[in-house]
Amino acid sequence: MMPIVNVAPLYSDQPDHWAPIDRAIGDACRQKGGFVVTGLPKKLQQENIPIKRFFEIFDLPEEELYKIATRQMRPDSAYTVRGYTKLSGGFAFGEMFDLGQETLPPAVDIDGIDMLLNRNVWPSQEPFPGWRTALIGHFALMEDLGIRIIQSIAWSLGVDPSAAGARYENSASTLRFLRYPQRPDNVVIGGEKGAKRLVGGREVALSAEEHTDNGGLTFQWQDEPGLQVQTTEGEWIGVPNIRDGFSVHLCEALEKQSSGHLRATNHRVYDTGNARQSMVFFLEPNLYSSGNAFSTTPDEPPASAEDTYAASMNETLRKTGRG
Repeated sequence: MMPIVNVAPLYSDQPDHWAPIDRAIGDACRQKGGFVVTGLPKKLQQENIPIKRFFEIFDLPEEELYKIATRQMRPDSAYTVRGYTKLSGGFAFGEMFDLGQETLPPAVDIDGIDMLLNRNVWPSQEPFPGWRTALIGHFALMEDLGIRIIQSIAWSLGVDPSAAGARYENSASTLRFLRYPQRPDNVVIGGEKGAKRLVGGREVALSAEEHTDNGGLTFQWQDEPGLQVQTTEGEWIGVPNIRDGFSVHLCEALEKQSSGHLRATNHRVYDTGNARQSMVFFLEPNLYSSGNAFSTTPDEPPASAEDTYAASMNETLRKTGRG
């Protein structure tokens, strides 16, 4: 089981409430590579979020989705990290829609920065009235939650929490909606035709290959089981459906920022035989913040261009063919 952590104390203005939660989060990250977050503020409780209606983006006509498609799907597209993508194989089988900050940071002189400075791509007609506003509001709440958890992790690591949190302000984070249909047998996932795994003593097909994520933290909601994470002991465990919270796992930027004390969580998705939907928030650093180890003092000098999160993301996009 993934540890369950009530994060309500992170919203308290009483410092004596923070130490136990910092220890709990730090222990969960080191021992299991993640945890389940509960105790969320009212606006982040699922009964107050139109999660299932967010996925109505995928019910728009195919020609509308094609207009907002990424370069991964449509080679002539100007969009690399925002928009709609249909995945017919590769790392996953399904479709996804990505959005980020509404206001982009100014461009600086970093090679390939234009690939990362994509404005949000909105369909010409909202799936339902208020859809866009609700998404923008949810993004802001998730970014705030993520920064609070990053600061808590910093406390557990013995580094400066304000400097760590500052790296994730005005972040390059991504809110992603994924829809996985029932998967055909002949799909190639991760270069492997068929791509089957043993789960609970039976063979199942993968919908997304084993991988780690680029950023700091990944928060995930799913309407069907299927997500598995690999613990630090190498065991694959299923992530349960969570009514009033999200699963959280660790990513590659945080592994580097923690000087390797925390490891990025390997994870995968398998086909349960039913269509599956997943809402994912990737908390990512500010594009121009340092990707090096967290500081022990509150004041950090500006990162050199080659040490920024933007530089590491550009390299990732080139390797995956999205750049």
